[in-house]
Amino acid sequence: MATYKGIKGVKVVTKASDPTASEAVGTVWYNSTSPSALKYSIQGAGAWASGTNTSRSGTTDAKLSGTQTAALYAGGYAPAPTLRRDETEKYDGTTWTEVNDLNTARYASWMAGTQTASVYAGGQITAPSALSETWDGTCWTETNNIQTSRHNPGVAGTQTNGLMIAGQTPSPTAACEDYNGTSWSTGTAINTARYSGGGGGASSTSAIFAGGADPSTYYLQISETWNGSTWTEGNNLNTGRYALAGFGIVTAALVCAGYLPAGSPRDANNTETYNGTSWVAAPTMGTARYSPGGTGGPGGISSGLIAGGNGDSGLSQAVEEWNDPVYTIKTVTVS
Repeated sequence: MATYKGIKGVKVVTKASDPTASEAVGTVWYNSTSPSALKYSIQGAGAWASGTNTSRSGTTDAKLSGTQTAALYAGGYAPAPTLRRDETEKYDGTTWTEVNDLNTARYASWMAGTQTASVYAGGQITAPSALSETWDGTCWTETNNIQTSRHNPGVAGTQTNGLMIAGQTPSPTAACEDYNGTSWSTGTAINTARYSGGGGGASSTSAIFAGGADPSTYYLQISETWNGSTWTEGNNLNTGRYALAGFGIVTAALVCAGYLPAGSPRDANNTETYNGTSWVAAPTMGTARYSPGGTGGPGGISSGLIAGGNGDSGLSQAVEEWNDPVYTIKTVTVS
């Protein structure tokens, strides 16, 4: 006679209480308080949901830091006569509130940290910038410049332990810089010089950077991870693109949006998640775009936020919130 273990490879066990849904995936159990109820847990798909649009007019190449419910949104680009923007807004998961402006308006910068402690560096003014500013929850203060002026770099880390990855000087660069909360120092170069990739990382010693553009290939699929001493090329993205948004850590990252090769549409709504080895297609965004701001906080991809950007239909104010797979305990009544 076939058994459940023989078919599925796991035993049906009896537990005194239900485990959390995420811990229980792949197991089947009876709860001793209700022995006629056979229980199991399933993992649903991650999903995008609409958030509250930013209060400013459509903006591209602005940057986000913080979390889905406590974010900071700064800088960016808008059509003439505004062009470079200096506005800063904070988001509480429902409402956007304008706070004190950046000291220097610019776009396509590097931004990391929290809603109350962030750093905003580099970017484009009329040329690539070396400026760096820190945010204390109330005001922006100019601090030590980055080593190499650039815009469109990749982002990892925090206000006191950050990593600026590659970018445009205006030529594509492989150079990386570390930030310790006070000063920028030269780091280890990435393997492939490029700009406008996506990814994330918890600190200056752990990061992932995927996609981007260089002079020969504007829609790269390359993905590299950083362990504090070496950049290592891993499995490619499924869809090559640049001007992506991304967040997460080396073992759980997400990239979305971007600019696609010739054809129609050029703006992407593709989402891919990284499990430490491979990139996997995930549910698409509601609004296709490129060059949005993106943040997810320090803990992987359990939640995230995307705002602004550009697209085939023009600049956007749209905000979308990502929530990672939902785990649910199901009950089967048996007699």
